[in-house]
Amino acid sequence: MKVMNAAILLYILLVLSFTGCSRQGKSFVPSIPGYHTDTRQTIVLDKELLEISGMYYLPDTRIAAINDEDGKIFLINSSTGDFTVTKFGRKRDYEDVVVVDSFYYVLESNGNIHRVPVAMANTEEEFEFPREKKIEFESLYYDPNLKQLVLVSKEQRETKKGIITYTFSPDSLQFSDDILYEIRRKEIHEHLKDNNAEFKSSAAAIHPVLNKLFLVASVGKAMLQCSLDGKIEGAWQLNPVQFPQPEGLTFAPNGDMFISNEGADGKATILKFPYTPGK
Repeated sequence: MKVMNAAILLYILLVLSFTGCSRQGKSFVPSIPGYHTDTRQTIVLDKELLEISGMYYLPDTRIAAINDEDGKIFLINSSTGDFTVTKFGRKRDYEDVVVVDSFYYVLESNGNIHRVPVAMANTEEEFEFPREKKIEFESLYYDPNLKQLVLVSKEQRETKKGIITYTFSPDSLQFSDDILYEIRRKEIHEHLKDNNAEFKSSAAAIHPVLNKLFLVASVGKAMLQCSLDGKIEGAWQLNPVQFPQPEGLTFAPNGDMFISNEGADGKATILKFPYTPGK
């Protein structure tokens, strides 16, 4: 009974803590330098994007996005939420999308990569992730320094570390044999100041101004800033009222941040945070 009462008390304290955050309007705890909640913009998405699971900012200011289950590319107006859609494949568990040169690269949860020509978005090639051990992926980003796509694990049984990454080359169309880098669970706990914190990466992107890797976790409601070799440099909790299910992350060239939420409460959204460095 004492154990149960203690658990209930802890839950109440957590709820009160996050409720306080929402009353104050905070999105990130502590605040992320350059991003302020009072300038946040909310874009409500159509029900067809209820399960938006990944997105990528395009040069023409639209956002390429995918739905969790449908083999479709959505091109979303980053101001209004209006969109066009093109089907490229059958129903699968799609998790993220990146655009490199003239191709969309769509990540499946099992690590498979689907390459879709931008000019002919109704066709695709599939490249199977060559690992027999169970690894689940939800995050994909492009590292222009390595000229590689980087797959970030959500859950894995390959090592005892928290997060592992592999690469896929858009040139050779080959996966790496070895892990690129690892982010230890212990280090995540240290930066979040919580030894029980969960962090299952659901999205990743490189900040174009800072040249830093940002990772978002829906399970764990947190964000990490890392060097490009995976060393944690900052950590923030996400307000669960504003981020009920954060599944997508992308940046505009000027550093504006976009985070998408699947429709946990019936409406999917994209939250835009303008970047104002030095403020």
